[in-house]
Amino acid sequence: MDKVRVGVIGVGGHGRGRHLIPYTKLPNVEVVAVADVNQRRAEEVGKEFKVRYYTDYMEMIERENPDAVSIVTPTGLHAKVAKDVLSKGVHVLVDKPLGANLSEVIDVVRTAKAKGKVLMVGYWSRFSPALKFGAEAMSLGMVGEPYLAYGYLVRRRGIPGSPTFIDKQLSGGRGALLDIGCYILDNLLSLLNFPRPVTVSGATYTKFGRNPEEVKFNWGSWDPSKFELEDYAVGFIRFENGASMIIEVGWAANVSHVGEVGIYRVLGNKGGLEGRGHEAVTEMTLHSRTSNFLYDTKPVLGNVDMSLEMVRAFIDSITQGKEPPTTGYQSVIIHSIIDTIYESASKGSEVRVTIPEI
Repeated sequence: MDKVRVGVIGVGGHGRGRHLIPYTKLPNVEVVAVADVNQRRAEEVGKEFKVRYYTDYMEMIERENPDAVSIVTPTGLHAKVAKDVLSKGVHVLVDKPLGANLSEVIDVVRTAKAKGKVLMVGYWSRFSPALKFGAEAMSLGMVGEPYLAYGYLVRRRGIPGSPTFIDKQLSGGRGALLDIGCYILDNLLSLLNFPRPVTVSGATYTKFGRNPEEVKFNWGSWDPSKFELEDYAVGFIRFENGASMIIEVGWAANVSHVGEVGIYRVLGNKGGLEGRGHEAVTEMTLHSRTSNFLYDTKPVLGNVDMSLEMVRAFIDSITQGKEPPTTGYQSVIIHSIIDTIYESASKGSEVRVTIPEI
């Protein structure tokens, strides 16, 4: 094909900034249409980018017959929209997370497999140069055998008041663990090469979202009496290869740092990786020893438009017939852990992870 004809479903902040604008920078892509349930937004964005616009995404699919689409709707709608579009034989890039739960994710992955279409999950953070340095150090054996990974992604105050994030239907009925905890898991699991999880122990907490006095400190506004999601979660995961992982994730906590802070660590018998940033890792260092000295390595990292590299990878997967870097099956692993943390929190005990065959 000369150019890949692309549509974008959902053109709010992330849809416009992380998908639509980057597509316009690729010479082998033609953006043909956008869709958004907000008619005013659809019209404004359509006119701005000189493409046709719709409020019904299936009407866009039927009329425009795109080769591929990005889906950037609220999380609770990701899986339904993805299945609808894949069923029409269209390649799909779905904003993270792929679904609200493991069952939804498996349905989408199976649909993509049955239709023989590219399914990529929009973890733009995977294209971080710092994370790539960590992955290269792992592949070169500089870390050795990894035995423990740790991830922390916490905001001092950052409960998102928009219904997109806290309405049970739109959010998928889950809070901080699903919304930003998926970033921790994707970043760390990509370094560990997505080992199979065996057991999980976890806990979830709602300590801020139901307190009326907290609303003014957070993002946006909501009714605390109707807040039903967790604003903090922790998890301990054991893997089949003997490694373990600890994660902490929170929309709000009484911590010293201002804003959102991400801390990532992988410990191995030959070296250790330490990363900092937010949803994306922006700094990564390697720590090890020679025969006589301990040493620290900090790479020189260039600036990369991670969103642009994400959509480029999606288009390359289509045109070159190759597997995308962020696959549906990887999300099966991610969501098997997330689901089991919620189950463990509910039961108050460790739970075995079940991953069905795809």
